[in-house]
Amino acid sequence: MLASVGGIVLMNWLFSAMSYVWLFRQDWFRCNEHSAAESEATKWWLQGDNYESSIMSFVSTFQFINNGFVVNYGYLHRAKWYKNYALLTVWAFLMAFVSYMLLADPNQVGCAFRLNCGTSSALEGLGYGTPTWKIEPYNSPLGHNVIPQASRYKLWGYCLGNMAATNLWQIFVINGPVRRLLQKKKPLRRLKVKL
Repeated sequence: MLASVGGIVLMNWLFSAMSYVWLFRQDWFRCNEHSAAESEATKWWLQGDNYESSIMSFVSTFQFINNGFVVNYGYLHRAKWYKNYALLTVWAFLMAFVSYMLLADPNQVGCAFRLNCGTSSALEGLGYGTPTWKIEPYNSPLGHNVIPQASRYKLWGYCLGNMAATNLWQIFVINGPVRRLLQKKKPLRRLKVKL
C-alpha cells in the first residue's frame, strides 16, 4: 500500500513541478508572471486570475480524476475495473468536462471556473469576440489567462501522460510482474502458529 500511494504521490508531485518548468519556458508566459503587487489583495477569491494558477488547476484536476481510477484496479479480492460501470461513467464525464474546459476557446463553462478566460475587452483583443455572459473583472494587469491553443493541446497531452504513468505504475509495479518478481525474491516471512 505504501508503494502504491507513495509512487502515485511522488509521480504526481513531479509532474506538477515539471508543469511549472514547462510554463516558465513558454514565450507567451514570459513577462506575464503573476505579481501580488499588481493585484488587489482584498479580492482574495480572484488571486487565481493568472497562468500559474490555471496550469496547476488543470494538472491537479486531471490528477484527482485519475487517482480515483487508479485505486480501482484492486488486486486479489475485487472485480475487474471495467465492471465498475458507475466509476467509469463518472470518470468519463469528468474527463470530458475538464478536457473541454482546457481545449475549447474561452466559453461560459471555463469562465465560470475562471480558467482559460478573461475580461470582455481582453477576449475581444485576443480575437474571440464579445462574450454574451457576465465576467467579473480579472484581478491581473493582463486581464486574462487564456492559454494559446497549441499550448493547450501540449498541456492536455502532458496531463494524459501523467495519468498514463500512474496507471502503468499501478498495473505493472504494484499489481503486476514487478510485484510477482519481488514476491519470489523476498517472500513474506509469516508467523507459524501451531494448533
